Amino acid sequence: MKLRQTTRPYVAIWLAVALSMGVALAVAEHQRNALNDPDQAWERTGLLLPAKTYQAPSLGVAPGRPVVVFFARSLSDRYLFHDLADQSDLASMAALVVVTPDGSRPLIETGIKDIATDADGSLATAAGLHRPIDGGYPMGYALIDSDGYLRFRTLDPGFGQRAWEIKLLLKHLG
Repeated sequence: MKLRQTTRPYVAIWLAVALSMGVALAVAEHQRNALNDPDQAWERTGLLLPAKTYQAPSLGVAPGRPVVVFFARSLSDRYLFHDLADQSDLASMAALVVVTPDGSRPLIETGIKDIATDADGSLATAAGLHRPIDGGYPMGYALIDSDGYLRFRTLDPGFGQRAWEIKLLLKHLG
């Protein structure tokens, strides 16, 4: 098949663009964090679940105040947030609960209402968190409204750097 003289430049441009986009996608896929959700459509959506639809897992926190449940693999010798002011701000807006499979505790527990152990992953499953790409325990958080219903859940291995996002979602719980 012989291309016309005017068609060749367009085919060359199309091939160059297609090749560069393919390389960019390959690099992006290769650099995905192993702790992210395999289906990125479910990660950090920013959309609250409908009210009074999903009953939250039992965590021993009385209804009447919103709850933020943090799921982490281990907090031994670690802080929950990089900035203690973020932890304090969140504690003023909601009850904070930390869940780890090994029962580890953060270095600073100020403002944390409860610390739970989830060795079998049942609390994370009840909160609707998916297993991350590496198949290990999920790292992320769930928001429970003051009536005890699950309103948001996401895998987010960097939640300690995004308190602003959690605060924004809490403001819209209503």
